[in-house]
Amino acid sequence: MDELVEAALAGLSSSSKRKYLPVFRSFLGMIPLNEASSLHVRIWASKRESRVSRRTLKQQLYMLSRLFRIAGRENLSKEARALAKEIRAPPPMPKVDEDLIRTYQEIDNLLSDAKPLQRAAIMMLAETGMRVGELVSLRWNDVDMTNKRARVHGKGGKYRYVYFTERTTSLLRELPRRGKLVFGITDRTIRRWVSSLLNTHPHAIRHAFAVWFLSKGGNPRVLQRILGHSSLRTTEVYLDLAQSLVEREYRMVTGEERKSGL
Repeated sequence: MDELVEAALAGLSSSSKRKYLPVFRSFLGMIPLNEASSLHVRIWASKRESRVSRRTLKQQLYMLSRLFRIAGRENLSKEARALAKEIRAPPPMPKVDEDLIRTYQEIDNLLSDAKPLQRAAIMMLAETGMRVGELVSLRWNDVDMTNKRARVHGKGGKYRYVYFTERTTSLLRELPRRGKLVFGITDRTIRRWVSSLLNTHPHAIRHAFAVWFLSKGGNPRVLQRILGHSSLRTTEVYLDLAQSLVEREYRMVTGEERKSGL
């Protein structure tokens, strides 16, 4: 056996050998360790990516990095460690249950007794998917009521456009202009209003907007732009939730929900 391989395997504990030896063997099956290059490590990782979870691949790359270091292949060790650091855990699944979707769909009725400023602020959140910080910092000169859109200053100093309907436009027109800011409220105030009027929190409304948009056939890339996500992967976590909503509506319309006991 290659001396480099013997040195690497000798550096493993018995439990690590049982857990990671097949992974190491699969790598060695491609090319002898003394002839391997950083490119081979990348090829190996790309093939493993379709077979194991991100978390598992990350662990395996760190394990290979350690083995390569023991074997004296520092260049391979650095490559494996760099690839492991590039792997990001998927964003946590947003909490969007049936009650929240129902609240979102009936938001107009739920806000019927709210004060004009409350209705306008919460409806702006619901129709645009804006973050709370973006809402409270929204300025009148960024709002285009003719074209029903607003320029939002998001994270990292970037700006984007969000869109709203005539419903929100009418609410905005009713508001008095007392300064540069449209709403002139704090984050805490909007959170309190959403909690008392809708029994939820503002970011949940953003989640509900995303699911609603996709369930109506919206394009994920368009939604990415609207929400201001830097990565499409962040937006795609809503796809499964939206699909579940579409299927549930279909079952209800066709009567299958009663038959299947869903």
